Amino acid sequence: MLLTMALLAASPTGCDRPADVGSIDGKDPAARRAAMSAIEISLRGARIDEALRIAQRLAEVAPDDAEAFELLARAQLARATSATDPVSVRESRTAAAAAYARAVALGDPSAGLLNAAGVAAQFAGDPQTAAHCFARAAAIDPANPQHPLFAGLALLQVGRIDDARVALTSARTLDPDSPWPITALSGLTLQTGDAQTALTLAREARRLDPRNDELRVAEAKALRALALHEDVLTLLLALPPEARLTEAITWEIAAAHEALGDKDLAAEAWGVWAESAGSADSAVEAARRWTAAGDPIQAQSWIAVARQRGWREPLRP
Repeated sequence: MLLTMALLAASPTGCDRPADVGSIDGKDPAARRAAMSAIEISLRGARIDEALRIAQRLAEVAPDDAEAFELLARAQLARATSATDPVSVRESRTAAAAAYARAVALGDPSAGLLNAAGVAAQFAGDPQTAAHCFARAAAIDPANPQHPLFAGLALLQVGRIDDARVALTSARTLDPDSPWPITALSGLTLQTGDAQTALTLAREARRLDPRNDELRVAEAKALRALALHEDVLTLLLALPPEARLTEAITWEIAAAHEALGDKDLAAEAWGVWAESAGSADSAVEAARRWTAAGDPIQAQSWIAVARQRGWREPLRP
C-alpha cells in the first residue's frame, strides 16, 4: 500500500541532449537550472544512466542545493526500478534514501518531499526513519490521510503498536470511504492476536471497494490465523488466474495449500508467480518451495533461473 514512486513517462521534445557533465558550474544558477532540466528530460526519456550521471555531478558541485539532491534521489529510484540485479536494486534504494535525507536536511521541506523521503526510506529497509518523515509530513499537511496511513504502516513494522493505531485511526477518520486505513487496522489487530476482529475489519474494507482484488489479502490472512485454510482457497481461487498474479495473493494461496498438507500445489503456485514476476527473488522462493515439496529437480531448475536473473548470494535447494 505504500506510495509507488513513479517517474514521468512523457517523451521529450526538442533539443534534449545534456551538456558535458563535467562542465556544470555549481555557482551559476542558470547552469544549475540547465542541469536540472537535463535530468528531468533524461528521466522522462527513460535515459536513467544519463540522468544519474548528471544528477551525481550536480550534487557534487552544488552540495547545498536541496533540489539537486531530490533529483539525485529520483534518478536513483529510477535505477532501482529498472535494475534486475538484487544487489543493484538495494544499492540504488539506499542511495535514494540518503539523497532524500540530504534534501530534507538542507532546507524547509514540504510535506510532499517528506512523504517521498519516507517512501524511499521504507524501500531502503528503514521504517523507523520512514515513520518520522511521514509524521513530519502529517504535521505540515494534517488534512491529507496518506501521511498518517503511511506513518501507521511504518510504525507497525517497528512494533510501535499503540502509535500505529493512533495514526491509522486518524487516517480512517480523514478518509472514511477509503478501505486502506481499515485494511491496515485489520493487520494491526491481527498482529495483536484478535483474528476475529481482524476478519471483521478486512471484510468491512472489502465492502468499500469490492472490485479491488488486493483487499482480499487481509481477509485471507485473518482466515489463515483462524485456521480456515479452505476458506482462504475459496476466497482467492475464485479470482481469475491473471488476478492471482501478485506476490501477496500467491503467498496466501501457497500458505493455505501447505497448511492443508499439499506442498506440491504450494510450489506450483509459486512457480506460476515466479514466471510472471521475472525477478530473482521470486525464482529463489519457487526453489525453496519445491525443495520443501521434495522435488530437487524443480528446485535446481529454479535456482538456475534465479542465477540467470542476477541472484548472487549463496543458495542451496
